[in-house]
Amino acid sequence: MALQSLQITAITAMRARDVSRPTQEQQEAADRRPLRDEMPRRDARRPLRDPGPAS
Repeated sequence: MALQSLQITAITAMRARDVSRPTQEQQEAADRRPLRDEMPRRDARRPLRDPGPAS
């Protein structure tokens, strides 16, 4: 693999940390969204399909 010789320096690590930090707008939007376990299950939200007349 080509990445085996990759050297992570302190500067590279700090840049990666800064890039991965959410912006203020992203953080506020995430705070307004309900948590995954607070939302109903996906199949419970979807209305049941009418199978229609049987052939």
